[in-house]
Order: sequence, then C-alpha cells, then structure tokens
Amino acid sequence: MKINEIAKKNYQWVERMGWHNKTTLEALALVASEVGEAINECRNEKPTDAFGEELADIILRVLDIAHWQGIDIEEKIMDKMIKNENRGTRGREK
Repeated sequence: MKINEIAKKNYQWVERMGWHNKTTLEALALVASEVGEAINECRNEKPTDAFGEELADIILRVLDIAHWQGIDIEEKIMDKMIKNENRGTRGREK
C-alpha cells in the first residue's frame, strides 16, 4: 500500500471515530505528545518493544493531518529527499 493510500485509510478511520474535531495546531500538538511517548520508550540503553508502535503513532498522526490538509505526502517526501540530497553535507562530517 502506498503512503497516500495509508493516509486516506487512516483518515477515514479517524473520521469514523469522530476525532476530527480539532484545529491543525491541536492535531500537531498530538503529534508532539506521541513523540513524548516514543521518548519514554527510549529512557534506557535500548528502546523498549513498544518503541516501534509509538513511531507508528507519530507517522499515522502526521499522515492524518496531511490527508486532511490535501497534501500529497508521497510527493512532499520525495521532494524533500531530493532537496536534502542536493544540499550535501553542508559542512557536516559524513
């Protein structure tokens, strides 16, 4: 399944749950809360087994926002990867 298809499917599920009742800023704050949960799974030397699930939560929240805002996230990701590649190391060691 392509990323935009995942975004659409997730968006439809969130809609069925009745959770599209917030502003974009509030939705982004929820992304931040998921990042906090992922951080908690990395408190020890090695991330816990739940770390992957928290990363998935972050991605799903971002995809939901992208679909809601009509953003072709696949295109944006590819564009950003090309932009990063063209920037090179910008003085950073490889």
